[in-house]
Amino acid sequence: MGGLPRPGQDGRQGRFRLAKVRWRIEHDYRELKHGLGLDHFEGRSWPGWHHHVTLVTAAHAFLTEQRLAPKALEPVSRSTRSSMPSRTP
Repeated sequence: MGGLPRPGQDGRQGRFRLAKVRWRIEHDYRELKHGLGLDHFEGRSWPGWHHHVTLVTAAHAFLTEQRLAPKALEPVSRSTRSSMPSRTP
């Protein structure tokens, strides 16, 4: 990346692209830290920290995959029972 614009881009387009990338990184880090507990580890060992970070990263990958997956069309269910009560006297 290095802050240089891609060929065919002027300086503004390159800076805008980098700003979007930076925003995405900051958003993901905030989600890892606050939403998934990246900052909750209080252990003292490298294997414990590594295990914690690996699980948090796997959870983040799963949530990202779920967010980006196309929504499946839900089948229309035809209920045999009406949601409105009948008005027969």
